[in-house]
Amino acid sequence: MKKVITKIINAILVLVILLASGVMVLSAVNAKSGKATTVLGYGFMAVQTGSMTPEYPVGSVVIIKKTDPSELKVNDVITFYSSNPSLNNMVVTHRIMEITNDGTYSFTTKGDANSINDEYKAESDRIIGKVIAKSSIMEKLMNIRQNPATFLLVIMLPLCFIIALELFSFSKRNTAEKDGKSSENENKK
Repeated sequence: MKKVITKIINAILVLVILLASGVMVLSAVNAKSGKATTVLGYGFMAVQTGSMTPEYPVGSVVIIKKTDPSELKVNDVITFYSSNPSLNNMVVTHRIMEITNDGTYSFTTKGDANSINDEYKAESDRIIGKVIAKSSIMEKLMNIRQNPATFLLVIMLPLCFIIALELFSFSKRNTAEKDGKSSENENKK
């Protein structure tokens, strides 16, 4: 019974690490192309500029939840693809100052540290989601991801070690089962 529980825990741990690694790699790939990554309606975004200080300083990681535009309210902080041509579809996280609904929603936004509203509105089809929290744990993980040597040591090396242990354990069980069946066959003769 103890072995079964240990195997289940190990399998869950490997799956969690693989999933986290996959999300981090996908986030890194998408970040380089200026796209946001969401999984099951949630995503993590690193704040790139000081426009949302002091609440979200540069380097902060915010947790975003995909939200229907009709549910957004003034003072909500949202993440969206900017319509400003000079920002080239950059992902922006700003606070909603005003909401317009003329068949489709559009949002006047502003960074907390900025003195004026954004020139271009955030259209509902460009909204990635609403910021629901700031994550210091994900901030640390994102910092690890950005340094390849640290990522290798902290994520990939333990992951490879766990996978190697599981493969060794699996191989050992198969060998033991084969030996057991061989000795049964020899005893029958």
